[in-house]
Amino acid sequence: MLSTIARLVGQDCDVVGTAADGDALLREARRLKPDLIILDIFMPVMDGFAAGRQLKVEFPQTRFIYITFDPDPALIAEAVRIGASAVVPKESAGKQLIQAINMTTALATS
Repeated sequence: MLSTIARLVGQDCDVVGTAADGDALLREARRLKPDLIILDIFMPVMDGFAAGRQLKVEFPQTRFIYITFDPDPALIAEAVRIGASAVVPKESAGKQLIQAINMTTALATS
């Protein structure tokens, strides 16, 4: 079953995998080696920051977009420090997420 985020972006992007928690995300990323990962800051088992730090070590070229319910500037700053291409609030994830993906993809190819 695809997650809500996967269903949102699946019409415009190729979704190659989903993960329910940070550990699963690491396993799937190692298996699939995606160009872009959308991850939640507050994932179970391993939060998005810990997963993002680990993935940046293993896959430095992979781009990240974080989604979150909490727009706390400190959280956004930490996401950017880790290397996020964008941070998108969950309540407006539809259009903003597609825009962030398009922007990230355009920057990567320029």
